[in-house]
Amino acid sequence: MEITNGLIHDYCHYGNTSVKGNCRDYLEKASSGVIHLLKKLKDNYDLEYDKLAEYAILWLRYKLNQKSPYHKTELNDFYTKHIEKNNDYNKKIKGNDSLSYKEIIDKKKDLMNINEMTKFSYPFSILLFLYSEINKNIPNYTKHMGQAKDFASRFEGINKDPNNIEGSSYNKILSTISNDYDNLKNKYGKKSCNFPSLPKIDPKQIPVKNSVENPVASHVESSEKGSGQILGQTLEVTSSSSSILSTLIPGLSVVSVIPVFLGIAYKYSLFGIDKIFQRQYIRKKLKKVKKKLKLNI
Repeated sequence: MEITNGLIHDYCHYGNTSVKGNCRDYLEKASSGVIHLLKKLKDNYDLEYDKLAEYAILWLRYKLNQKSPYHKTELNDFYTKHIEKNNDYNKKIKGNDSLSYKEIIDKKKDLMNINEMTKFSYPFSILLFLYSEINKNIPNYTKHMGQAKDFASRFEGINKDPNNIEGSSYNKILSTISNDYDNLKNKYGKKSCNFPSLPKIDPKQIPVKNSVENPVASHVESSEKGSGQILGQTLEVTSSSSSILSTLIPGLSVVSVIPVFLGIAYKYSLFGIDKIFQRQYIRKKLKKVKKKLKLNI
């Protein structure tokens, strides 16, 4: 973890024993780095809180895995010792009406599962490296192609993982890094570096419970599938293909490159819009089903 102009020490306030400008070890520096990352992304790109949390936790797992013995650090343990006890996490990210840094992390605290997040760490580092190389005038075709093939191979493995369940946090992160790889593939393609394509994401379906025992849930699930098909056929949403990482954040050298990919148009993507309309559709269906059940009783 690089230290530039003392920025890494800005957010290391632990009780009464720590003062600004004094991160005492690698873990405290990582904790401070998370706040730097959240602040920069919110200030520069105004990302939604859920996505801020997702990328902060993914970045944290990546940084801990970079250095021994910290790669053994469990994220929940890190949270207890270096987020809950770091006073800076209680500060609002942007004025009184905004969430605190801790509240943002809490939105995706379920991601702090070392077994799942660690699986994304190495593919994440490959994307980080390839994005950092994209601005070079002459790409190293052999080196970059090898990295891309390595990423595609590892992606195939995590795509087949049992944790890849439809709608799960694991599945959402997988979708995010897949989209960012596609952005990267297009950029390198313009420089005659033809990266391999990724396999289609193939999540496991959630087992359907007994419809006789729960007719409302069964009906809603059926409606949800129908609404998803309708939206998929009727909605056409275009978005910018640019990725935040392609524009490196200046003036913040907490690491060599800030590892954030998330396409800036996420909230306008099919994934985001489908979910909004889908939830509205399901609520209406659920109300109708409940009314019918009451009438039949």
